[in-house]
Amino acid sequence: MVTWLGAVEFDLIWEGLGFAERPYPIDVPSFGETVGERDRLRGEVVAGLVARGLHDGRDLDRRLEDQLVLLARNEVTVDGLLSVGRTVRVLGAGKGADAVLAVQSGDRIRVGPVGGGGLVAELAGLLPDADAGPGNPVTLPKAVFNNAVDAYVESGFGGLAATLDRGGVSGPDMRTIATLVENSRHGGGQVAANSLDRLGRRTRTDAVNWFDTTAGRYLWLPTQRDGVAWLTLAPADSAGLAQRLGDLVASVY
Repeated sequence: MVTWLGAVEFDLIWEGLGFAERPYPIDVPSFGETVGERDRLRGEVVAGLVARGLHDGRDLDRRLEDQLVLLARNEVTVDGLLSVGRTVRVLGAGKGADAVLAVQSGDRIRVGPVGGGGLVAELAGLLPDADAGPGNPVTLPKAVFNNAVDAYVESGFGGLAATLDRGGVSGPDMRTIATLVENSRHGGGQVAANSLDRLGRRTRTDAVNWFDTTAGRYLWLPTQRDGVAWLTLAPADSAGLAQRLGDLVASVY
């Protein structure tokens, strides 16, 4: 069962289920400034849901309720922010054999089960195809990359090259970074996963980030080494990104 909900519907239904904090990254404001206004909106929402067969006048459709509850009470989640000409917010949640996917675009939220292809296929289906950008994977301290970008803004390629060279990055590795920096970006995204341990503590993975540029797609993979932030930049086509997302999801299941 796949259901589209407006922002007002999601807000009032979510409150009716006893939840306050929105499930990240779903972003819906609270509507109605007074109790009376919210009561009026609640009546309108229920009437609309009844007309759509999603409410019987007393209770929300059980299937929709179960899906929404799973967004809040789960064992694993995968969340993403996608830039595909617009911002798309994605939340996949699972517990045992049950899994649900919520996708928000603007003030509309689609809620439904994860398809037979799995969560990775669902995520990949939301993204445009892209070829890998030129170059080879490069790993460097994040501070070196940030300083190089600042130097590029101030003095162009010469400043970028000099800063990278001082940071130990040269040759083909430098060209990979220069290609990423010099080409305009028209899309991208970030996805991370979370798991709940036996004590109820939530652990979050490093994020998989990517940029779609006029030269192609690049992964941006942050890591920590002895308290120092490092960064791997790697060309990746659609299949390569899907593989990386698959590894991410597998790490929490």
